[in-house]
Amino acid sequence: MSEIIPLRKNRSFNFWVSAQIVSPIAESFSTILITWTIWKESNSTTLLALTLILTTIPQIIFGMVAGVATDRFNRKKIVMFCNAIRAVLMVVMGLLAFSSLLNEIIFMLASFILGFLRLFAMTAYRAAMPGIVHKEQLMKANSITNSVRMGFWLIGPLFAGFSLTLLSTGQIMIMNSILFIISVFLLMPVQIKQVKVEHKNKNLFKDLGVGLKLVSQDRLIFSIFITFAAFTCFGRGIAHLGNLMVSNEIGLDSSGFGVLSSADGFGYLIAGIIMARLAIKNKYRTMMLAWLGGGIAFLFMPFSDSIWLPLILLFMVGITQPFVDVPLVTLVQQRVADEHLGKVFGFHTVTIWIGEFMAYALFGYLFGAFTPTMVYATSGFIVGLLAIGMLIFGRIRLNNAKNNIHQPESMTKDISN
Repeated sequence: MSEIIPLRKNRSFNFWVSAQIVSPIAESFSTILITWTIWKESNSTTLLALTLILTTIPQIIFGMVAGVATDRFNRKKIVMFCNAIRAVLMVVMGLLAFSSLLNEIIFMLASFILGFLRLFAMTAYRAAMPGIVHKEQLMKANSITNSVRMGFWLIGPLFAGFSLTLLSTGQIMIMNSILFIISVFLLMPVQIKQVKVEHKNKNLFKDLGVGLKLVSQDRLIFSIFITFAAFTCFGRGIAHLGNLMVSNEIGLDSSGFGVLSSADGFGYLIAGIIMARLAIKNKYRTMMLAWLGGGIAFLFMPFSDSIWLPLILLFMVGITQPFVDVPLVTLVQQRVADEHLGKVFGFHTVTIWIGEFMAYALFGYLFGAFTPTMVYATSGFIVGLLAIGMLIFGRIRLNNAKNNIHQPESMTKDISN
């Protein structure tokens, strides 16, 4: 897109953002509902961890396939189709709930299907932005859409937490399906420019190989993706189980759990709004410092009989997240050609969910064996060490690039970005 249209006048961007208001509410709503129901019905951290693991399996197995599909087919239609199927799934589960046929097995199967659909929707979502706005607007556009998405993602836990005390499971499922349907209609006016890829004679495995080659050759992107997986395991992954354990530790009901689960979303929203007005020059250092801040917050996560301290600390963790997400997504969008964006983001999805898988497997055991305070502190210590190590590594690599007269100029630019 050569012409720079102000974001407020970009009709496709405005409808795209509007869809990000509704979809996250529906996604987080269903996630909280399934998580809370499994926990209360079974009171087992092992079964809860297994349910969450089932959401990661399709991300790991089909992540690269989703990337290829995102490059081959219309990205808007992929998101619309996934949301439509999620609406149907919620209707089916609602009918099963009204018939008293819901059980842990069905919830676990639903978690797997929802994880599969979210994979394709999110891969297309990340790859679509360069076709909606000018490349010089990517940082601001990503900041706005990510903050809006996370800001309304936090409404889901609040909505779900209070709804669980007032409505039946079947009623909540039907409400959730309506939200997914609304998001489909909001996406209809969106126009996305996308490079057409001729795929009639293309081999799926060759396309997968192209994606892996692109990532492996770009050492900056590869190192950030692998590091992101480690941080996901010890940082983000812990939150899904950790919030439930904290709620149980201080005796919160479903509404209190919803409030606690939305704390990081509030932080994300505020930080995302701030980021839209910032000009970040060193994306690498920004990401590592943000991870360090999150690790410090986890390190000092003591719990008492009050909700306020963990609420504040999780809010602080939320503030750090957009300073990781937005620079990373923008960096990939700026460095990778449009016809390969899906493949690269597909690889990114695989690494993220390998980290999530490891987190659920590891912390499902740890939360059953140790106190939440000890688990959070250990995780924060590891995250902090990883961030400091990567900052040192980045500085050494940059100095080596500057001191080596035979080093290509692009390498120095890679690190500075």
